[in-house]
Amino acid sequence: MPELPSVEDLMSRNPVTVDADQSLKFALKTMRKRKVNRLPVTERVSEDRKELVGILTVLDAALAVADAMFGDLSPSRIKVSEVMSSPVITISPGATVLDAAQTMLAHGISGLPVLDGDRLVGIITKTDLLKLVRSEDYVALHMIKDPITVSAGTSLLHARRLMFDENAKVLPVVERERLVGLLTDRTLALELARLREKSPKGKFRSALKRARVDDVMRTPISVRTDYGLVDAAELIVRKRVPGVPVVNYQDEVIGVITKTDLLHLLVEELEAAG
Repeated sequence: MPELPSVEDLMSRNPVTVDADQSLKFALKTMRKRKVNRLPVTERVSEDRKELVGILTVLDAALAVADAMFGDLSPSRIKVSEVMSSPVITISPGATVLDAAQTMLAHGISGLPVLDGDRLVGIITKTDLLKLVRSEDYVALHMIKDPITVSAGTSLLHARRLMFDENAKVLPVVERERLVGLLTDRTLALELARLREKSPKGKFRSALKRARVDDVMRTPISVRTDYGLVDAAELIVRKRVPGVPVVNYQDEVIGVITKTDLLHLLVEELEAAG
C-alpha cells in the first residue's frame, strides 16, 4: 500500500502573512493582490522573530466590515488583531494529507498554517488537497441538492446574512430558475470593504442597503450532473471559487458541489486506501 503524501509535499511554502497591527484595508488589499483567501497573522516577539498569533479569512473580513460594533470606522482604521480568528489551528509538515483533511472538516476551516516547532513554514488549504481527488463518480452523486440561491436584485446585506447563517461560501444567482451569476465570500468581502471605504461618514449603512447582488456577481460557472468529480475539482481550483452550481440541460440550478463536499469524498478515498 503506497504511503500517504505528507503535508510538506502539498503545502505552499513561504505563505503570505500580515502583521496583527496592520489595518484590515491593508490585509484585504494583500488578499486581492496575492489572490489568497486567508492570511496567517504574525506578531513580532523579538528583533529577528515573529510568532503566529491568528488567521484572517475573507469571511472574517466580510463580517467585520459590516459589523455595527465598528460604527463608521473604515477598514483603514480597523486592526487585523481586532477581527482575526485566534487561537490558530495548525498542523506539522510531517502530518499526512489525511490528517490535514480530517482536521479541516472537524473544525469547519479551509486552511491550516504549517508549523515546524514554532516556525511558520507553509500553509495547506482545501484547494491543495483537491488535487488528490481521483474518484470516477459523477457530480450528481455528491452534490448538495436544492441549494440556497439569491436573485440578482437581492441586497448584499441579505446575501451576507445568508452566507453567515447558512455557512455558505458560494451563492448561485438565479432568475426564473436559471443561473445568471455567482456570488462568493471573496467577492462579497472585497465589495463590502470598498463600500465602507468610499462611503462618507454615517452613510455606509444606507449605501449597503442599496447595494445589490448584480452589482458585484461574477460570470456564472457551472457543471452538469454527469460531470466527473475530478473535472469539477479541477474547475473549482482553476476558477478560484469555493464551489460551483450544478445545472440541468435547461440551465436550472438543481445543486451545488463545493470544496467541502469534495474533501469529504477525499477522506473516504484515503481512509479506504489505508
